[in-house]
Amino acid sequence: MDLSIPLSILCAMAWGIQAVFLKIAMRDITLYGAILITLMINWLIVIVLIALASEKGFSEFHHLPGSTYLFFMMAGVLNYFLGRRFYYSSFRFIGVAQATAISATYPILSVGFAILCLTEKLALRQYFGVVLTLAGVYLLILKGKK
Repeated sequence: MDLSIPLSILCAMAWGIQAVFLKIAMRDITLYGAILITLMINWLIVIVLIALASEKGFSEFHHLPGSTYLFFMMAGVLNYFLGRRFYYSSFRFIGVAQATAISATYPILSVGFAILCLTEKLALRQYFGVVLTLAGVYLLILKGKK
């Protein structure tokens, strides 16, 4: 059985719930303090999981080409620093519901970059899904307009 759909739903649930916890936790802390705390907690969890789950431990990281590290570093800066900074900041200005709805468009941006940079192809129904996603986000961010 393909687990991609249930795992994706669980991922969406986890990310959706974490946004509410973040909003509550950030009431009495600076933006950069919140980023630092979440990154430290994530780092500790990853270290423990690697130590427990991998027979190789960290040895497999020694054989990666330098370009792989560069791409991971770029992804880390974009995701963990810039992405979190903008996402967490948006909570203070427009709230969790709208911030999360808008940030949920990142798959569409990923699709666009995958088409441009990786020459990936989409079927017509996938383009339709992109349009529906954008329409849904638009409806979510409307503030009581009728």
